[in-house]
Amino acid sequence: MSYSVLLDGRPAQGRPRGTGVYVLRLLPALAGLKGRPLSLKVALDKRQGEDPWPHLDTVEKIWGTGANPAAWEQLVLPRMAKQAGVTLLHCTANSAPWRPRIPYVVTIHDAIFMRPLRAGADGISPKQILAHCYYRFGVGFSARRACRVMTDSEHSKIELVKKLHLDPEKVSVISLANPHVTPPLTEAKVLEIIASFKIRRPYLLGFGAVDLRKNTGNLIRAFARLPRSAADMLVLAGFEKAGSSSVPGLIKRLGIRNRVRVLDYIPERELTALFQGAAAFVYPTRMEGFGLPILQAFHLGIPVVTSRVGSIPEVAGSAVRFADPDDPRSISQEILAVLIDSNEAHRLALTGYLQAKQFTWEKTAQETLAGYMRVMENDIPAKQPSGGTM
Repeated sequence: MSYSVLLDGRPAQGRPRGTGVYVLRLLPALAGLKGRPLSLKVALDKRQGEDPWPHLDTVEKIWGTGANPAAWEQLVLPRMAKQAGVTLLHCTANSAPWRPRIPYVVTIHDAIFMRPLRAGADGISPKQILAHCYYRFGVGFSARRACRVMTDSEHSKIELVKKLHLDPEKVSVISLANPHVTPPLTEAKVLEIIASFKIRRPYLLGFGAVDLRKNTGNLIRAFARLPRSAADMLVLAGFEKAGSSSVPGLIKRLGIRNRVRVLDYIPERELTALFQGAAAFVYPTRMEGFGLPILQAFHLGIPVVTSRVGSIPEVAGSAVRFADPDDPRSISQEILAVLIDSNEAHRLALTGYLQAKQFTWEKTAQETLAGYMRVMENDIPAKQPSGGTM
């Protein structure tokens, strides 16, 4: 019997972040596995932009049109899977069709969607309320109907099993890897890109977000406690919709407006330069299902200060300095320990680089393929329609 799988590629279109980066890296890694016993197809949305993999010709691209993520997931995607005649559908973005027409697996990256809405964002819009309800009540329903659930860490597995009442044997832990593939840039190119953003060194790099779990406020408070000689600037990258948050007001109250650079979405090459030029990457998250940015910092040899929460210890090991995310004083102390001690900074850079070597997209793809085959060989009747082999 031949097998085929349709992956939901919509999250990788446009400006991929988090889940989108996972899909963006997973599909080529799956396509590159030698001797894989199945063919691959990917579902793309005409309204979401161009093909993220224009040169990946070993995967069949199937185009549909979805009005919004829920309509895509509940109506368009299952119809596309049925029409494509695949054996299995892989729902890559946490939830899945409630009335599927075909067996499916679902990747649920974490259980963060189960938190109270008021704990999620710096300001709540009607759109966020609808999205919260959709995921809060829909993810568990679709997970219990899935042939298999894949998640990013042991921590996430424990949370999902407990909160969604899943059979532990049904949940596979499949780690991710360095989110970006851009090789390190030359020092001259790094300096050129940094200058284009009007950034002064030495600086700290962090990620800004309206999502309160990313803890942007306490990162700013910790930075404000540091002597200017240790870190002249704080760069908050990828901070979309910053103006609608409380962050601009906090920066003004602390009197550090000329020392904080808030940047919107940053393309991969430019973000690589920002990492390379930073004295340290600070990621004081309050809740995490994996921690992709930490692996990117590790890969580029940048010391990391982060939190001992969620999946972070699984990913970071002993290659970071841990701070209390709820205590700006603790965060600033750990940052300062890196900035004033070059030996500690070098130790973290080396151990981080070695830690990152444990995570590869090839390994992610191999374990994902094993999950597919386990379902298709054991859980799907032989009469199930299938596509051709590759």
